[in-house]
Amino acid sequence: MSAKPTNKRVYTVDLMRFSAIVLMVIFHFIYDLKFFGWVPSEIPDGAGWREFRYVILTLFFLCVGFSLAAVHGGKFKKKHFVKRLIQLILASAAVTLSSLIMAPQNWIFFGVLHFIAVASLLCVGFSGFPKTALIVGIAIIVVYNLGWVSGVWPFQPIRHLLPGYTNDYVGLFPWTGVVLIGIWLAYQAWFLNDPAKSFPRSKIVLFASKHSLIIYLIHQPILFAIFGAISWSLSV
Repeated sequence: MSAKPTNKRVYTVDLMRFSAIVLMVIFHFIYDLKFFGWVPSEIPDGAGWREFRYVILTLFFLCVGFSLAAVHGGKFKKKHFVKRLIQLILASAAVTLSSLIMAPQNWIFFGVLHFIAVASLLCVGFSGFPKTALIVGIAIIVVYNLGWVSGVWPFQPIRHLLPGYTNDYVGLFPWTGVVLIGIWLAYQAWFLNDPAKSFPRSKIVLFASKHSLIIYLIHQPILFAIFGAISWSLSV
C-alpha cells in the first residue's frame, strides 16, 4: 500500500543512517589499524569485509532515495536540490584532492559522495513515481548481477587514465538501483508509520543523522591524525 511521502522525520530513517555511520566508522577504524600495520586484516576486499561494506552502502543509499522522495516527491524544490548538489560536489572534490595527496597510487575518482551527487541527478526525476522507481531500481540490480553491464561503467574508455585500484569506488550499477528502491520506500504506508516510532528518541542519533555529511568528511582525517600521532610517538 502506497501513501504520500512526508516531510515529518521518520525515526527509522534516522536509525538507518546512524547505523550506517557507526558501521562506517568501525570499518575505517579497522582499515586504519591495517594501514599502520598494527593488525592483520583482509579489509576492505576480503571475505566478509566486502559484504560488511555492502551493508553500509545499502543503508546510506536507501536513505538517500528516501530523502529525495521526502523533499521532492510532491514538487521539485530546485533551490534545495542545487544547494545540496553543490555541497556534495565540493565534498567529493575534497575527498579526491585529499586522496591524491595521501594515496596518489590509489586516489578516489568516484567514491561514495561522487556517487550520491550523480545518483541524485539521475534519480530525482523518479521521486514522484514510486512504482516506476521500484521497477527501474530492481531492473538495474538484476542486469548488473546477470553480468549484462559492468560495475565500472561508464569509465571503461578512460580506465587507462585511472588508478588500477582505488581506495573507494561505488558503481552506478548496481547502487543506483538501491537509491531508487529508497524512493519507493518513502511511499510505503507501513514505513511512513515509522516502525521505530516506539523507540526513545536519542539526541545522538538525531544529531548524527542530521550531520551525516560532515561526519563522513571528518571522521577519517581524525582517525588518521590520532593513529599517525600514536605511530610517530612509538617510533621516537
